Amino acid sequence: MPTPTLSGPSGLAEFAESCAQALFAEVPHQFIFPEGCSLQHWPVEEIKTANEAFLKTLRHRANIYCLFVRPSSGDNENWSAVYVGERKRDGLRDRITQHLITKDHRTGSMLEAVKTAVAAQQEVVVSFIKVQPESLRLFVEETIIARHKVDLPWNTHG
Repeated sequence: MPTPTLSGPSGLAEFAESCAQALFAEVPHQFIFPEGCSLQHWPVEEIKTANEAFLKTLRHRANIYCLFVRPSSGDNENWSAVYVGERKRDGLRDRITQHLITKDHRTGSMLEAVKTAVAAQQEVVVSFIKVQPESLRLFVEETIIARHKVDLPWNTHG
């Protein structure tokens, strides 16, 4: 017996692409890494302190995020999107912390890639969007990654 194939509403793909455009156009927040951060020297407490005010703003703020990098001498127009992720809005602060400060070994965070970028004198920023209803966040994230895979070198899953 054949398995039925069901398709979602025709506007879902367009909705996901409009989310991508908003995410990539959003003014990103620059994450602060103290002078001297390197692969061997990653001062977790100093990084947390330098970004404490920003991290406090993340609860319920958004549920899809994008990491960007650029050379530290670059201008505001040379940001390269490198990673798109999602998290329930109440878990966003923890997820951004895992990516940018300290890794929970149970997750696949981008901390090593971030450390490598910072050690290479690159700046790191984060942009956010809030997708509603919340139940669409995973669909939007997967669609953005699938459509922009060539531009997101840190998205290696799937």
